[in-house]
Amino acid sequence: MYKAIILDLDGTVVPQGSENPPSERVTQAISAAKDIIHVCIATGRPLFASKYILDHLQLSGPCIFNNGVQVYDPEKNEIVKEFPLPQKALPNIMHIFKSHKQEILFFDGTSDVEHTLKELPDTVFSVYLNKAPEMLVDIIVGELRKIPNIEAHKMFSWEDKNYFSIEVTSDQATKLHGIVEITKILKITKEEIIGVGDSYNDFPLLMASGLKIAMGNAVPELKEIADFIAPSVDEDGVATIIEKFVLT
Repeated sequence: MYKAIILDLDGTVVPQGSENPPSERVTQAISAAKDIIHVCIATGRPLFASKYILDHLQLSGPCIFNNGVQVYDPEKNEIVKEFPLPQKALPNIMHIFKSHKQEILFFDGTSDVEHTLKELPDTVFSVYLNKAPEMLVDIIVGELRKIPNIEAHKMFSWEDKNYFSIEVTSDQATKLHGIVEITKILKITKEEIIGVGDSYNDFPLLMASGLKIAMGNAVPELKEIADFIAPSVDEDGVATIIEKFVLT
């Protein structure tokens, strides 16, 4: 029935902010699943911070990075689709972060760079706030969402799960839009996809999937829309999902 499983990384395949490969049980489950369906990743991480996991798992399915900013084909080893921020939105985005005295990073398509330039670069793919309290993040996200043609993604902080981060992208750069590209590449339908995630930025992922799965450690709002709630990332929930919905 299902032809692809699309997995978030942090809080799903690996613990939040982990720099280690997935557990042995998860690794073995994904290895077995690859013989049956396409296994893809959809993450808020950039490619450079995810590549070691892709290489470890030897994935061949197209993957989504930076919340949909880039779609990457591991077999071709190339970015096959990318969505930059609208240039005219950048001054307003920067003004909001500056008004809250928050330092930001620009993603230039290859790496995250500190915003120290007096002039804006020609192309910015996303703007990233690394760490802030949830109350402040909610205020900033509310202000950002008033800007046309962009999307503000609230996520757990890479550094500390007690804090949150924000990534600002084009409104055409979400995990949902990334999945649309994946369906075109793999020639499959939404109904043939299993989507698995844990955080706020995984709403588009689950909504674009035929089977919606939230991890046991997922935020309550994501669990509310899920068809199935798996064990937590610390309990190798992805392995349980694959064993239940792919290998049986």
